[in-house]
Amino acid sequence: MYIPVTDDGEPFYSEGFAVRFFKSDGTEWVANFKPGWTGLNKVFELKNSPNILVIAGGTCYIMNPDQTKPISVFGNGYVDFFVNQDGQLILQDQIDLTIIETDGEYWDTERISWDGLKGLKLENNVVTGLSYDPMNDADEWVEFTYNIDSKILTGGSYNRYNIEKKPWWKIW
Repeated sequence: MYIPVTDDGEPFYSEGFAVRFFKSDGTEWVANFKPGWTGLNKVFELKNSPNILVIAGGTCYIMNPDQTKPISVFGNGYVDFFVNQDGQLILQDQIDLTIIETDGEYWDTERISWDGLKGLKLENNVVTGLSYDPMNDADEWVEFTYNIDSKILTGGSYNRYNIEKKPWWKIW
């Protein structure tokens, strides 16, 4: 019987994303991962770690094959991915990117879009694409580039407007 794996540890008995794990002692077990909001299902071996990355319906689970509880759970709306020449995994959701290092550590870019990314390409550790801008009547797509090495975002619909962020307590 499978073992349900969720982000909050609550039992999950609906059909999810099933993955068979092989423990270091030679035994095996099957996990049923609770899916997120998309159709992206994938399993990745992490290059510099004994852990496995499971993407179930757009939700990421970092798992040690010897354990039935996730080490980490994040995201729920990843729709696509790229792997660069260094083995880093770049995940795309609707507003930003998440970069997963070869050891399983991960980080998010700053927000790129108000609500939607499309046409993404990866070349020389630079992601290019379009980000949705619903702020005017034209509903347009704005170009952006994100350099993974320098962590510099250029363009994008979210940064298009100079919205000053004030502390919550400052009302004037």
